[in-house]
Amino acid sequence: MLYPWQESLWQNWQQLLEQKRLHHAILLLAVKGSGRDVLARQLAKTVLCQNNETEPCDVCHSCKLFEANSHPDFHVIKPEQEGKQIGVDAVRQCNRWATETSHLNGQRVILIEHADAMGEAGSNAILKTLEEPPQGCQFILTAQSLDSLLPTIVSRCNKWRLPIPAEANVKQWVEHKLMQSINVESIRLNSGAPLSTLAFVESGMNIRHANLIKAFAEFLQPPNIGIYDVTAMCTADGIITLKWLSYFLVDCIKYQQGVSNSFVHNESLVAVQQVATQVSGALLLEQSRKINTLYRKLEQHTGLNIELLVVEWLTGFIQD
Repeated sequence: MLYPWQESLWQNWQQLLEQKRLHHAILLLAVKGSGRDVLARQLAKTVLCQNNETEPCDVCHSCKLFEANSHPDFHVIKPEQEGKQIGVDAVRQCNRWATETSHLNGQRVILIEHADAMGEAGSNAILKTLEEPPQGCQFILTAQSLDSLLPTIVSRCNKWRLPIPAEANVKQWVEHKLMQSINVESIRLNSGAPLSTLAFVESGMNIRHANLIKAFAEFLQPPNIGIYDVTAMCTADGIITLKWLSYFLVDCIKYQQGVSNSFVHNESLVAVQQVATQVSGALLLEQSRKINTLYRKLEQHTGLNIELLVVEWLTGFIQD
């Protein structure tokens, strides 16, 4: 079942399927938390369906095998762990799948999830196959954005971008799912992605985020006590907390510069105003730069001591 914000793009694909004009290599660009895997698999299932051309029938042998995750002509590769590259051997396996004969005398579909994780070696390994795939082989690639994909891969695909739904629509959808009201802050912290926002509120991260911002704003008021309370909160919830603090600092900088809207922390504006009037713009900019560097460092090296590094960063706010 597709999500409401996917329907428009899906209808475009259906038209191409009906006209037999679907490109052999589809690249779906969509943010994390938009349900892009659901849309990609809907396309794969439709291409493989033995009865219908524009939507899966759900009753044929192919559709039943697909739903049971045992379709012999549907192949998927993706990173073994989030943030890791797709190995070149896995990509070469795609080339072998592409040349195989269909087990069900129909199409073959190869889905590459997080195609931006293939790296240069993997991308080079599949270039020729993407450019001229064997008859009856459909490639579907998904990625976050064009920025992280090699131009050589992009040039061989037909690109489609899944739009992020309007904030009001995300709010309405998530509230309907949870049967409770949510604040806009939760949506903006998740880049407007509906599924990420839903998981964020469902897991109570919105409450932990609010507690962290409150403790952080209090710490920034002289005499700067509570450094270990903030550190404990960051350690408990991991490096995502550094992103929250980065967004908060940017909001403080915006407030100092006279911006009156587009705050991520629009429901925490009292804390934003409090910090923006207490901490100098130069220090906010410097600490904002440092926390972004720290985030990338911890993202790449998982064995580092987050507690120690966060304390060191927070100490940078304490003026002699």
